Amino acid sequence: MVAGPFGPVLRDMVPSKVLRREVVVIVLTTYADARDSFRHKDLRQALYDEGEHLMHGVVVNLHGPEHLARRRLENRLFRRDTFAFYETEVIPSIVRGVIEPSLAAGRGELLALARRTMMMLALDVAGVDRPTGTDAEVDRLYELMDRLARASTVGHATGDKAAIVADGDHALERFEAEFFAASLTRRRALVDAVERGEADEETLPRDVLTTLLRNQDRLDLPSATLLREVAYFPWVGSHSTSHQFVHAMHHVLDWLDSPPAGAPPVTAEQLVDDPALLQRFVHESLRLHPASPVSLRRALADVTLRSGVVAAAGSTVSISVHDANRDREVFGTDADEFRPFRSLPDGVAPWGLSFGHGLHACLGQELAGGLEAVPGAIEHHLLGSITVMARVALAAGARRDPDDAPVRDTTTTRQVFARYPVLFGPAQPT
Repeated sequence: MVAGPFGPVLRDMVPSKVLRREVVVIVLTTYADARDSFRHKDLRQALYDEGEHLMHGVVVNLHGPEHLARRRLENRLFRRDTFAFYETEVIPSIVRGVIEPSLAAGRGELLALARRTMMMLALDVAGVDRPTGTDAEVDRLYELMDRLARASTVGHATGDKAAIVADGDHALERFEAEFFAASLTRRRALVDAVERGEADEETLPRDVLTTLLRNQDRLDLPSATLLREVAYFPWVGSHSTSHQFVHAMHHVLDWLDSPPAGAPPVTAEQLVDDPALLQRFVHESLRLHPASPVSLRRALADVTLRSGVVAAAGSTVSISVHDANRDREVFGTDADEFRPFRSLPDGVAPWGLSFGHGLHACLGQELAGGLEAVPGAIEHHLLGSITVMARVALAAGARRDPDDAPVRDTTTTRQVFARYPVLFGPAQPT
């Protein structure tokens, strides 16, 4: 390991069939270096290389013209008016339906509640018809999404990685047979009817699968790629966003129980009544807990980084989003602490680089985190699904269960919770 102003450089020797070559990994830890590298056209996405079985051909894993074409196409769906409809109409309806049994029981588990809510929402976005049958069918889909999520991020797994990848492949096969095939058949029939002039354009669903089918003559996507692309949205949406929701609730509950010295006291009622205030808590949590703490890029050519360091073709650039989001030069001397009322320099998002930056910024950024509140803005202020879910949970009296503590997930190197039990309803007097 070699230290430098751009962070440490790791060097290791790896075997090759022809020769032994030196592999260099350059680690970026500052906000400015990380932001600049996200935008560099000669640094290819490499985060999912170990999960290639599931990620090959998926939009987040593409590069160059192919990525730009797919991104532009799918961006048509990710419009602010669509997100506004989702968060005012769709998400509250879904989350209330999901949380109802827990409210009746007076207790629930936040991670499961969030995953089910986001899975249902992400299915709509992807173009997979929601289960309308028994709870067992929903549980089955939930299980498949969990297995796919673990296989796609196998690089962070602590167990048998080959077994996790194989399990992900099997889960994808079952997802296709049990859920995807029928959705594909229905949408193909709808698209064919429109193209024959037998139905109006407005009858088509506004989702990823329909969009890809309508543009298949230009994209020429193999059926396996189409399957992986559509499956990607519900598994990433139901898992990464759910973990971020639980982190946000953890910080909110901490603040309600014991606000930091000198911090303004805030009540649950205030957060429910003022969603823009609650969103500040969510954005600060997103900064401290990026879904991908490290983002990897592979140099396609010799690249001169902002620091002046040259990343030779074939080398890896490891962008520490975790460290960049805690850069004291940008976020202050208390950058490691949860401070939702902090002031930020112009041009710096309150969530830092947690959604990436540039052309590879997260497609669902506004759906998950919304937008910063702009005083005097006329258009609907997007709160994001995390804030909407947190508001529903707090309005239902969510608080930690003193007899069932939260549990961290030890099957991954990512710092996430495996379970987060809570009680609902009015607190009982002690």
